[in-house]
Amino acid sequence: MSEVVILQNVSKIYGMKHEAVHALRDVSFSIEHGEYVSIMGPSGSGKSTCMNIIGALDRPSSGLVRINGSDTAAMEEHELAMLRGRAIGFVFQQYHLLTSMTVLENVMLPLRYMGFDKQARRKRALEVLEQVSMSDRVRHYPAELSGGQKQRAAIARAMAASPEIVLADEPTGALDSETGALVLKMFEQVNRSGTTVILVTHDVAVAREARRRIKIYDGVIVEDTCV
Repeated sequence: MSEVVILQNVSKIYGMKHEAVHALRDVSFSIEHGEYVSIMGPSGSGKSTCMNIIGALDRPSSGLVRINGSDTAAMEEHELAMLRGRAIGFVFQQYHLLTSMTVLENVMLPLRYMGFDKQARRKRALEVLEQVSMSDRVRHYPAELSGGQKQRAAIARAMAASPEIVLADEPTGALDSETGALVLKMFEQVNRSGTTVILVTHDVAVAREARRRIKIYDGVIVEDTCV
């Protein structure tokens, strides 16, 4: 399998001199295409910084980051935006659905920025909404959905552009345990389709759903195990 994420000796420092905070310290790991990985750690451990660097939302202070074959340190901001749109689907704890748009319009939106015409956007959006059992909610607005339905819509939006990587930040954090379990099953289905799934979480039970678990503490990887 090919590597879709490579971090080599990555450090991230916020602030300056005496007020410097070392969010990541010399972190190295790679993730291969099709893996299902959790990145776990308590608040302040560095996992969110790691997620932002993998998602090309932030740059390291030092070290190499290669996402889907691209060296992010060598890329301009517009190139990073294109990389995110093409290669990475994001799922967030608070869904980040646009309240003024229907479910269908939300899922169609990323395809618009990729140059799909309206007919192609609609066709693809309906396909992925069917995959997450949301075909009966396509004309609903986010305010009319339950938390689980919002997250399923967010997963459909993340999958719309057929990304190499789905990066999920605390995807069950706002859900009850039963609904959270259903959402995690959807990530399993996404991974079985061949997509690399990376879950970022503080929850040990959520982390255990992945077949590989990376644990970060104080900006350092303290565990990297496969099950």
